Amino acid sequence: MGLFDYSTAEQVTGRSAGLGLFKRFNDKLLRIMSAVTILIIWQLTASLQLLELPSPITTLGVFIDLIISGDPLYNRTLPEIVWASLQIVIRACAVSIIVAVSLGILMGAVQPLRKYLEAILELLRPIPPLAWIPLAYVIFANTGSPTEYVQVFVVFVGAFFPILLNTIHGISMINRIYLEAARTMGASPRQILRQVMLPAALPSIFNGIRVGFGVGWMSIVAAEFVGGKLGIGYYIWSSYSVGGRTAEIISGMVAIGIVGSLINKVILLTEKRLVPWR
Repeated sequence: MGLFDYSTAEQVTGRSAGLGLFKRFNDKLLRIMSAVTILIIWQLTASLQLLELPSPITTLGVFIDLIISGDPLYNRTLPEIVWASLQIVIRACAVSIIVAVSLGILMGAVQPLRKYLEAILELLRPIPPLAWIPLAYVIFANTGSPTEYVQVFVVFVGAFFPILLNTIHGISMINRIYLEAARTMGASPRQILRQVMLPAALPSIFNGIRVGFGVGWMSIVAAEFVGGKLGIGYYIWSSYSVGGRTAEIISGMVAIGIVGSLINKVILLTEKRLVPWR
């Protein structure tokens, strides 16, 4: 036997790898079991007629039919209905990211500005996005399509504050030693911003973007309940208003969940690419 027992190290490494595979398999099994549990409860509720719900199989058939053939009452497929809402969310969140990140960097870096705006923002932040709808209709009453502007505004408000607060947090948490070191080495303010502050704050900014997109996606659905003639929120509410279309309502809700999950995954993948050091 040599100085080091490599066989023991290999056994430990192999055991760790085996435990890792078992943990991943166990995690996936738990996720599958949770989904199966929901389906069983749903099926029992429908079979025993505890609620007027269609069975999971019936709903699945309607969901697939909506994707392939569309809804004859609206002459649109489910992806087209979802895309109408998603376009508004993307546009509103893009504007929100630009405004919130820029303002958050300024507020995080300049203390007097932060103190000046903090009271106003803390007054506005607790107001739910949907509470802005009546005022937004007044503001955008003279535009060509006030309903669309109102929806964009509501999503903007919903996404703005999570992104702003996380940006401020990311900038304010930067170790001041790094900033002083950059200044000592002759870095300009623009270089400090691009090469020190932004990279350090990016993880926190992406957290805000993830939350902001989630709130924005929920906001557009709710805004379409109140007013709108297209989109997944409008589709769900109008299906309820017609009556007897519970499978269509559930299909719309499932579509909302799927799209929300995909948005979250896309942001996580983007963060992994842009912030590999996290």
